[in-house]
Amino acid sequence: MRKPFALTMAVSTMLLTATFSCKKSAVKEAANVISQDDKDLIASAGFNKEWAENTPEGFLIEGDILLTREQLNDLSGATASNNFVVANEEHYRTFNLVSTPGSGSRTITVSLSSGFPSYYSTALNNALARYNSYNLKINFVRVSSNGQINITAANLGTASNGGCILGRASGFPQNGNPAPGFVLSNSPCATSYINTTGKADEVIAHEIGHTIGFRHTDYANRASCGGPGESAGTIGAVYIPGTPTTVSGSYNSWMMACTNGSPSFNSADGTALNYVY
Repeated sequence: MRKPFALTMAVSTMLLTATFSCKKSAVKEAANVISQDDKDLIASAGFNKEWAENTPEGFLIEGDILLTREQLNDLSGATASNNFVVANEEHYRTFNLVSTPGSGSRTITVSLSSGFPSYYSTALNNALARYNSYNLKINFVRVSSNGQINITAANLGTASNGGCILGRASGFPQNGNPAPGFVLSNSPCATSYINTTGKADEVIAHEIGHTIGFRHTDYANRASCGGPGESAGTIGAVYIPGTPTTVSGSYNSWMMACTNGSPSFNSADGTALNYVY
């Protein structure tokens, strides 16, 4: 059974959520209430105002995008005139990408903080090797600390629907640079899912995809999760030419909204990576 990923921005959060249930107190529910003014702000930024919740770090939108009020204010003044979304076309990128030299490659450093089991280190190495195997204009190199993409650990708890939050990315590219990293949850429910090298690899590779500008493969309908679809927002959801025009819930892309436990990239994922980078 697929588990839903979730993304965040500004943290842009990419959350990988598992469907665990829990009972929320009235106090917690009240804290998550969003005012009409906040809903209007979310809508003006181009997102689904009815699929959002208030969190200590910002607004968790559409289950996988975490934005601060400041970011929402910035996005509400932007325009999505270059949004080339075509319904049912599947691989997407944001408007903002990592800048690369015309004929050369750019190195992006990645670091893993302390607080993870040893197999997470192996998983990160595997994920970076898989990206680098495509000989893209971006090349990932692991460093011991202070990477341009830094992976940290924290207990992210659960979403308002009781789902277990597995990870949360810190955004999409800005000013030509990748988002600065992401958090992987070390909560008991998260580690009960991310319990093998393969699953850690899968989550890490997916989160890295967001930091360099990829959106969910099934953005339009979240076919892997059973819907509903996500909003393009002003960050954009630009179709990547040469990728499939329809996918089903069992489609095995590294950027599907919900995961099936496999870290593999399929042939269309390779097409998307090579087209963008």
